[in-house]
Amino acid sequence: MNRLEDWDVRLSAWLALPRVDRRWPLAARIAHLGDAGPIFLAMTMIYLVGWLAGYGSLRLAMVIQLMVLLATALVIFIIKYTLRRERPSDPGSFVAIQYDKFSFPSGHSARVSCLAVSMLYFNLFLGLALLLVAFMVGAARVIVGVHYVGDVVVGLALGAITAMAVVNLFNLFL
Repeated sequence: MNRLEDWDVRLSAWLALPRVDRRWPLAARIAHLGDAGPIFLAMTMIYLVGWLAGYGSLRLAMVIQLMVLLATALVIFIIKYTLRRERPSDPGSFVAIQYDKFSFPSGHSARVSCLAVSMLYFNLFLGLALLLVAFMVGAARVIVGVHYVGDVVVGLALGAITAMAVVNLFNLFL
């Protein structure tokens, strides 16, 4: 192991809580805020509100965010299955998709980060609130022991970079 990876492993182990810790269930709930189900449900509800209230810009934001999410998922998938970094510990029933046994980069962190950064283009307050959620989700993923700190940092960065690229690409054509 190189020194950076060794430091990442030690820091992550130090930050992780045992499952018997009374704070672990709260961290687990926060860690699951980045699951695909809640994300797509929230986006669908926001789109419907925009449609019912006649807010075309809100509907456009959700369509662009869907494209951002898909692009981010593709980037994460390619990197995860190319590098194949094992998780810090066996997630057991914690992960919803059992075949996602690789940890680098964190898909949950990337997912919430890409939504936060893309939302900054449409609504500063919501974008900043989502950035806070993205950092909380990333921290919780380390605390529950399913990711290393480096997985989360790279996931947050990849989500942000992908969001900026996709939104700027859309801006070229709108």
